[in-house]
Amino acid sequence: MSRKSSLNLLKKAKLLLSLMVLGVFSPLLPVLSSSLFNHSLVSLSFPDTGNRGAPKKSAGGGTRSDDETCLSNEENEPPLVALMPNRENKAKTATNTPTFYGYIPTTTATQGEFVLVDQSNNEVYYTQFLLPSTPGIIKLEIPETVALIPGNYTWSLMVICDSRYRNRDKYVEGSLEYVIPTEQLENQIKDKPSLEKAEVYANASLWFETLDTVAKIKEESPQEWQELLTSVGLEILAEVPMIDCCQSDN
Repeated sequence: MSRKSSLNLLKKAKLLLSLMVLGVFSPLLPVLSSSLFNHSLVSLSFPDTGNRGAPKKSAGGGTRSDDETCLSNEENEPPLVALMPNRENKAKTATNTPTFYGYIPTTTATQGEFVLVDQSNNEVYYTQFLLPSTPGIIKLEIPETVALIPGNYTWSLMVICDSRYRNRDKYVEGSLEYVIPTEQLENQIKDKPSLEKAEVYANASLWFETLDTVAKIKEESPQEWQELLTSVGLEILAEVPMIDCCQSDN
């Protein structure tokens, strides 16, 4: 848990104790005690699944040529990167409709592309979409119509710098393993609040579910979002805004 999170918990504990000592009944008591109890037990540090580290210009992304880039070259801006738990961009999921998250830096490009391929090299999902006009984190949802089956898949997230010369694309790629959720997992998450679900997913090394669950409550639980990203070396993206994107262009 982060130092900031710990300090906030301490403040809550002091307030709760003060109210109890004074014998003050307040509708805040159950809220504070529940919040304190849940936060003190939940850990969103994702298990080690491979090489970690902050994203760099030379890692986690690529280009198909040495032509001039359409992405920002600002020193302090993160590169094009997928939010994944390791440098190899490998992760596991127990849902057949996983949601991908990626950071799109400042770019002059207007279109992006996402491709998912199965282990037999068959394209199972393809979408082209409009890129946001400002840098930020985007999400791409695999629709139910794709109907993934258990197995390994590879994916590519691309920024189309010039549609006439696709060798100028900037891209990041990786893989996922889709497994059937166990009955134990389903029982563990049943009727649980979001943070507790996220912890169950993390303990099962299910990155896509962990990330998506915490991303949905990022505004209410920014410390947990930061803790999760920091645990996989992506703390540079913890304060980056989510962008309402991306509408399919096909």
